Amino acid sequence: MQSAITARLCLALALALLGTLPPALAAPQTVILYGDDDYAPYSYVENGAFKGMYIDILRQAAGAMPGYRLELQPRPWKRGLDALEKGQVFGLFPPGQKMERSYVQPYSAMLHRESVVLFCHDAVMRTPRTHFPTDFAGLTIGVNTGFLLSEKLMAPARQGLLRLEAAKGNEANLKKLALRRIDCYASDRGAARHTARQLQGELARYGFQLHEVLELSSEATYIAYSAHNTPSYKADFIEKMNAALLTMRQNGELARIEGAYLR
Repeated sequence: MQSAITARLCLALALALLGTLPPALAAPQTVILYGDDDYAPYSYVENGAFKGMYIDILRQAAGAMPGYRLELQPRPWKRGLDALEKGQVFGLFPPGQKMERSYVQPYSAMLHRESVVLFCHDAVMRTPRTHFPTDFAGLTIGVNTGFLLSEKLMAPARQGLLRLEAAKGNEANLKKLALRRIDCYASDRGAARHTARQLQGELARYGFQLHEVLELSSEATYIAYSAHNTPSYKADFIEKMNAALLTMRQNGELARIEGAYLR
């Protein structure tokens, strides 16, 4: 009888202790963030695995947030934005800040600054070209089909100062550039360099090396949190994620990860 009473007392004490455990010792809160599934080298799916620069950044940041378990899921970009607007997802990466996206509240601390740059064939650059667009008058510049072009490119094209020619993706445009079918190519710096590394052997047969001429524009990227998805942990998670990203920027971890992908 005594042993049974002791066992019940121990069980009651254990349950009481469980009820008073501090949050840090409780089971971590699972948080799901969605990311672009086709945006190499930033976030993309390869052989069934979700990988890329933003994946590495967010997973490392989550390591400094013991109260949370971060789950990153790939989604087609337009579907992800639609789900964010409807409040079906908590957060999506990596958009830039757009005034028309009133359904985002708030944006995170900055993840990275992406840049659209102009790559030109070495033969084209035998003539000094430093001022855009005047020094590039008469040239044909390749762009990716569906790529959101900046006004810096569109305005001189409308004026007939230069010609824009679209092709599907980085690979097609880099091959056209190597073969001199276009004079220059406007693309995201990281995406073009990533594809050039994959095509290194093939491009080398044409004696071609990727040559960056100038930066056309740049845009900071973030995690966008849905204004219509407000779990109880939202403010705390955002605060801790922002703090983790800031620490990584200050201690050089962000620069290290960026360098690994964008060198």
